[in-house]
Amino acid sequence: MHDGTITEAAAGTAKEGAGDYDPAPGVVRVWFADLAALSAHREAMRALLSADEVERADRFMMERLTDRFILRRGLLRLLLGRCTGRDPAGLVFDYGTHGKPGLAGGPAFNLSDSEDALAIAVAAEGRIGVDIERLRPIESADGIADRFFHATERAALQTLGPEQRDEGFLLAWTRKEAFIKAAGVGLSMPLDQFAVEVTPGAPPALLEIDGSLRGDVGVPADWSLFDRRVLPGTIAAIAAHGTGWTVETRVMDASLSPLGRGAG
Repeated sequence: MHDGTITEAAAGTAKEGAGDYDPAPGVVRVWFADLAALSAHREAMRALLSADEVERADRFMMERLTDRFILRRGLLRLLLGRCTGRDPAGLVFDYGTHGKPGLAGGPAFNLSDSEDALAIAVAAEGRIGVDIERLRPIESADGIADRFFHATERAALQTLGPEQRDEGFLLAWTRKEAFIKAAGVGLSMPLDQFAVEVTPGAPPALLEIDGSLRGDVGVPADWSLFDRRVLPGTIAAIAAHGTGWTVETRVMDASLSPLGRGAG
């Protein structure tokens, strides 16, 4: 269910080069990783973290949550270090007004994880967001939708059969989260003030933005929305401000090299 065509590389680790880490203008490159498969890199990733990140990691009460934080933040630093040609351990993040991390001088980036599935979106510049979720049954989907979703989305979800309801809900959730993160106006942005396409099989789209939000984020035509299903059992949504964007994907294997690639 892709917006465009993805051509996967032949099996085997792709040869690394500057092009793997330096996205061209108008390209969002999304790196996917299975954190469980990269657990052997935990200590190497921990060594890249800043003192405050190590402190945050050690505050988790469960070891698996500590490990996930270390891996995802370490991989983010490693990837951004390769993109910028800078020491990953020396990168200093700016958390901005709403707490969204940024890097002075770019590139633009955003991160999402769901259990052991990680997605990191990178672009030379621009407002981008990514969200990834495990495809799974959602027991409280109707209640969450009734309370938080836009009326257009609620109506569309009601037309889906039981076999499509969970997928439709997760399509809505990932697309809405990606858009909120790209908009950059804070995670308190009301979910019921904008609508996305929720029907499985329909192209991803931002359908409506209520008037109360337009001063901050504009109108639907100002945005691009994509889906990608790269890691087994997951769906990811990517939002980018503007039109004409291309999305490319990479998968980090155990050597921390790019494995698959594609565009759409």
